[in-house]
Amino acid sequence: MGKRERLISLIDDWSRRSGEAGARVGCDLFCIRTGKRWGVDANKVFAPASNQKLWTTLAALDALGPDYRWRTWFAASSGCLYIRGGGDPSFDEAAALRVAQELKERGLTRLHEVWLDDGLSSGHPWGKGWMWDDLAHGYGAPIHGLIMQGNRVTFHFDPASDPPKIARVSPRFCRGKANATLSWTENPDPEVEIFRTGAEQFEIKGEVSRQEPELEAAVASGPEFFAEVMIGALREKGVIVPEGTRVIRGPFPERADIRVERVSPTLAEVLHRVNKESDNLTAEILLRTMGMAGRGTLSEEEGLLRIVDWFRKQGLHPPGVFADGSGLSGYNQAAPESLLDTLIQAVRKDPLFRVWLDSLPRYGVDGTLKNRTAVLPEGVEVAAKTGSLAGVKNLSGYFLNSQGEPVLSFSFLINGLLEEENGEKLQDQLLQLTAKEWIK
Repeated sequence: MGKRERLISLIDDWSRRSGEAGARVGCDLFCIRTGKRWGVDANKVFAPASNQKLWTTLAALDALGPDYRWRTWFAASSGCLYIRGGGDPSFDEAAALRVAQELKERGLTRLHEVWLDDGLSSGHPWGKGWMWDDLAHGYGAPIHGLIMQGNRVTFHFDPASDPPKIARVSPRFCRGKANATLSWTENPDPEVEIFRTGAEQFEIKGEVSRQEPELEAAVASGPEFFAEVMIGALREKGVIVPEGTRVIRGPFPERADIRVERVSPTLAEVLHRVNKESDNLTAEILLRTMGMAGRGTLSEEEGLLRIVDWFRKQGLHPPGVFADGSGLSGYNQAAPESLLDTLIQAVRKDPLFRVWLDSLPRYGVDGTLKNRTAVLPEGVEVAAKTGSLAGVKNLSGYFLNSQGEPVLSFSFLINGLLEEENGEKLQDQLLQLTAKEWIK
């Protein structure tokens, strides 16, 4: 039985046993040593979900370089604090405390007004084609030049409580609250609905996992959330900020008594947030940052044009529809062969391949593949990007040998699932078949 026939037989058997007769499966594989390629429905179109991030991160590395950093600017004068966002996706409460300490040391003692300059943002704060019921979930957080802790409130639940009760909220200085009606589950992908009832107030219903007893919810506005947490950090460092201090949108001043600049980690470090943790907001910031070269603002439209230019530069055919940077959009369309072409091109020709490869999750080790448990042969490792939406489970990446060198690239796209857990089971079976039969 040939390679393609082995794949078809495995998929057909899985379809019968799992009850997923209506699911669509596309596979494409390439042996780097021999140059042989085989697959099933590799040219058919699927929703790529977060496999979209493979393209976004490769293009961002090429356009911006691994040492690129984002900046956030602070200025203070006459009791006013001015903050200008530069799109730093890594700015969090810990960074706010460090900046607050520096502002205090430079002479800031009291505030009566906070001005927010989010002028680098352009267009709407969500990706094209994002669903309305995704926008209160943490993975649908709004995209701004001013970003605080991923523009998300995290609710941490007490594993000893039954039903689950909120034990704490982060960031500490936010006003996030939730009315939670939840039950515990062993399912690693709990079913949960989150509805925003105020700027940082939520209704949460469904399930939460005891293994990871926390849920993330998206705030309504990144800049105002940034100001709220920053004010809390300043108070903790001893700056007097009265209740009711006015927070307004306005320009950043050319001159001020005190100036502080916060610089982000490098793009090479930030890539881990995108690929290992599959952070949508950071992926969208990469797309928009690429767009700054053309328009001077964090532009989604210009960023999408830059992605098209990158495909042309690489000699690759772009996917059927490339609508956003993260893969959350329901408009995206891609075939396994498009993803595999990119994986082959990257390992053969991309000078920054190693930087990018290091950002991919390792099967059973870290990131979104941390909890996967299929047994692989000794000396074989899988580095791959996951992709999940409702009814979608995708996986694209590489088999690595004991020296960490890619030996086989693959793309497994599964759409139309009744139970997403079944998609992971098929992925595991495909990985085991490949490792056993075709890794030499």
